[in-house]
Amino acid sequence: MRCGDSEMNVLAELKRRNVIRMAGLYLVGAWLIVQVAATLLPTFDAPTWVMKVLVALLAAGFLCALVFSWLYELTPEGLKRDADVLPSESIAPQTARRMDRLMVLGMVAVVAVIAADRYWPRADTPTAINSAAPPPADTAGEPAVLAKASAPSTLANSIAVLPFADLSQAGDQSYFSDGMAEEILNVLTRVKGLQVASRTSSFAFKGQETLGIPAIAKQLSVRHVLEGSVRRAGGTIRITAQLIDAEVDRHLWSETFDRPLTAENVFAMQDEIAQAIVAALIAALPAAEVGAVGQTATTNNLGAYDSYLQARALVRSRRQLLLADELLEKSLQQDAQYAPAWELRAGLQALLGEYTDTPLSHDELVARGYQFADRALALAPDSARAMAVKANLRRMATVRLDGDSDLAAVIADFERSLAIDPDNTDALNWFGLTWVLVGQPEKGLAAFQRCVLVDPLASACSENEYDTLYALDRHDEAWQRYLAALDRGAITDQYTNFQMLARYEQKPAFLFASNQTRYLPRWHWHQALYEAYRNPDGDHAELVRDALAFAQKERIDTDNGYVVLLLLPLGAHDLRPEMPLLWGQDNRRYRQSPQFKHFIRASGVHDYWLKTGFPKQCQPIEPDDFRCD
Repeated sequence: MRCGDSEMNVLAELKRRNVIRMAGLYLVGAWLIVQVAATLLPTFDAPTWVMKVLVALLAAGFLCALVFSWLYELTPEGLKRDADVLPSESIAPQTARRMDRLMVLGMVAVVAVIAADRYWPRADTPTAINSAAPPPADTAGEPAVLAKASAPSTLANSIAVLPFADLSQAGDQSYFSDGMAEEILNVLTRVKGLQVASRTSSFAFKGQETLGIPAIAKQLSVRHVLEGSVRRAGGTIRITAQLIDAEVDRHLWSETFDRPLTAENVFAMQDEIAQAIVAALIAALPAAEVGAVGQTATTNNLGAYDSYLQARALVRSRRQLLLADELLEKSLQQDAQYAPAWELRAGLQALLGEYTDTPLSHDELVARGYQFADRALALAPDSARAMAVKANLRRMATVRLDGDSDLAAVIADFERSLAIDPDNTDALNWFGLTWVLVGQPEKGLAAFQRCVLVDPLASACSENEYDTLYALDRHDEAWQRYLAALDRGAITDQYTNFQMLARYEQKPAFLFASNQTRYLPRWHWHQALYEAYRNPDGDHAELVRDALAFAQKERIDTDNGYVVLLLLPLGAHDLRPEMPLLWGQDNRRYRQSPQFKHFIRASGVHDYWLKTGFPKQCQPIEPDDFRCD
């Protein structure tokens, strides 16, 4: 009885002090604030962290409001501690009635907001891929690579494959569930007459299932959606998949597959699911020209496949690349005939020299890149990625002045690779760098923008996009694309356009970025570097000497693109240039230097110009000479 009496007394006191009313009123008000913010913040292009901070502040304020209402009472004389208010002076009942009226008004507002959201007519939502798309370039004669990505009308034989949910007990199989969905998507893309939304567009909705399938399908401009889940437990796997006609929100097909966990069963289920999808579509759409499903080229070794999927996730995010290389080595030890692992490892070698402290030399990485690409091509002669890797290695050799200088052939190889796989982000990025190398930054920009359109989180393409815009003296566009890439998390701390940060007087960002760089984290000249970029036409010889001495002391390779990016605009003209900033106004003095002329000749760029024509910044001079700017 005593315990019960105590509980009743506490409840009565909470009611008397209006703590319960305050809790309800606060929750209603907080919900309304969040709804208003969710509507207005996107209008002002507010970054996603603003909403997160707002929700966190409202959550913290809830506890403060309860404590405040317990300790204080509003009186005609103002706020007083509850303990200091005599019962005869208390106006808590009147306050309670006012709070009740406010609560009713708040609930009416909640109902109105919910009704408006459900029944108010709204304009069509742009597709997810277009929401992340950069503005198309406006240069005449530029390849129209962006035109392909305009929002299509919804076709009856269109489908999107959403990332499968990871229902494993430990929740650590996301790479595997994503891989399962992606392989099914890859099978479906080979079905004649079937329009399949890109992986990047579909996977952008990972974790957003609460939107509902019809809303997701509308944003992806597809009629059908495949969703599913994967559960791995010990030696078994369960895959659940369902095909939904989003136009009528109706299931066309669903199935649960329980199998022993072997590579044969995994790939058999991928093909089985794809076959069932096509059969369901043919039954629902007898007039649609949907063909048969081809067989998937795979490995029969589950360990090889599992290691490959883990490595692929790391390579895409540019994280733990040394571990990715080890995983691919493990995959190929288990199945030396697995072509996708050879492809991925071939392209990874150039990234190891760029993003990691690998003990391998540049020459060793190049040799491994060629070796792995050749192994992939021997197993899969139409491997677009392997073709692009070899073309990129030749491009890199021209920049280093130590290899093949037939840039027309390099461009032709990239075109051949992209004809097979037009959405390969690595090939698009390398192709863009090649165009910039030969003095065609407009064409390079088109390739980078196509890459960002395909994968908004591709850091290299995002960084090269705003760098190229900056080099084309489209500074405001470059700044906006930089901010957009920063907002979506598509910028690494390794490559930063310091000239652009200085131009827009972003000194704190400049100093922070230069202190975070991988190559020069202990350099003491960040302030001097900022001032130098604010005055690019000044004499910075002493700063350059200091920087090069530091690099030599720290055994930093001055051929590294990042070091060149820092110092070339300041007069370090003996360094090999880094693309695409070479063509910007900050490097105009370099373009007039003897070192630039030597580079253009030795790299084969001049030979390319003689065959195809000179860029607008350079002109031929008789006999067999040229000048720029």
